[in-house]
Amino acid sequence: MNLTLKRLMPLPGLLVLLAGCGTVTNPAAPVVIPPLSAVTLAVHADTLDAGQTRQFTATAVDTFGVPYTGTLDWASSNSGVFVVGSTGLVTAVGEGTALLVVSGGGKADTASVLVYPTAAGWLTQTSNVAEDLYDVFFDGAGRRGWAVGNGGAVLSTTDAGATWARQLSSTVTPLRGVWFTSALEGWAAGNGGTVLHTLNGGSSWTRLLNTASSENLMDVCFATRDTGWVVGEGGLILSTTDRGLHWQRTLRGGVTLNSVRFAGTTDGWAVGEAGIVLGTHDRGVTWFTVPYVTAQSLKGLWRHDVERAVAVGAAGVVLRTSATPDSVAWALGNLGSSYQLEGVCLADTLNGFAVGSNGTGAVLRTSDGGETWAPQAVSSSYRLRGVFFLDARRGWVVGDNGTIRHTTSGGE
Repeated sequence: MNLTLKRLMPLPGLLVLLAGCGTVTNPAAPVVIPPLSAVTLAVHADTLDAGQTRQFTATAVDTFGVPYTGTLDWASSNSGVFVVGSTGLVTAVGEGTALLVVSGGGKADTASVLVYPTAAGWLTQTSNVAEDLYDVFFDGAGRRGWAVGNGGAVLSTTDAGATWARQLSSTVTPLRGVWFTSALEGWAAGNGGTVLHTLNGGSSWTRLLNTASSENLMDVCFATRDTGWVVGEGGLILSTTDRGLHWQRTLRGGVTLNSVRFAGTTDGWAVGEAGIVLGTHDRGVTWFTVPYVTAQSLKGLWRHDVERAVAVGAAGVVLRTSATPDSVAWALGNLGSSYQLEGVCLADTLNGFAVGSNGTGAVLRTSDGGETWAPQAVSSSYRLRGVFFLDARRGWVVGDNGTIRHTTSGGE
């Protein structure tokens, strides 16, 4: 064999190795973002309908003050609400609020993105329970919510109510009220002096034994993580300023108090049977009785701010505060004696919703702060008892036989 040719021929093992390697490609070099002094989004809050896209932009400056025009990192805090591409193009997916985060070079900025579904009116949500539900509450992002009712029922959702799951409350007594101070910490109150507390979003609930109460409890609300109130039978008012470690017990009026709401930590109202209205300006240390307004039982109450509150009750009665220096004047209205109203919520200073029954489940809306009300079509044959709205469009109502309805259009 020619020596030159022999030298050019590869060894057999080398041929096999080369054949197995195929095409050799060099991996792409990772993008290196230099240290930055600032990353700033052009928009810090936006609203989209499900399926809609929106291009977000951000500016960046390096540590020498020179604009940086290279790649940045984009992320969504909840891909169930929206997803985002590598260039900042956001695609709305499902109902709720999530954070858009842009970062790079040790700096970051965020924007709040609210997504509404496109459906109109009131939609049925499946609770998978048959117990009567009395109250409902959602956190500010609109994805996590809770409903409570008979038999110690506690339901929770993490997808704005598209699915609901039962939580273990460790009680079979009826639960009448629920309130959360964060996405993880919440309270529920019910019959037999029951006050429940959770620190993990309701995965587990602990019954408090330090309230010194055996009365049926009808409602609960908190102004801060530490400061809250519970009301119930015999004019009972329980208050705490240390996150439930200790409770002050007060008896007022002798009749059942059905609802309590505060504006901040000092100014509060409580309403109940026989039309009783109580007020406080000192965090509930002392309470005064508002002069007679109605003899009808008051079932639901909401206080939006120091001046604005609305209460509803039997025979279609509606009370609303009038603007006075001491906020003790209430105007009396009536939606018709066929209405038995159970709950009310003010979404803002003008828009509010009341629920109850009028032969079937009833929802009424006000757009003028409670002066006038208009019925809405809710398609429920059962009495509705609890209502909660995050804004003028997003709300939930609950009622008998496990009924849950939801709107993202203000019920329109």
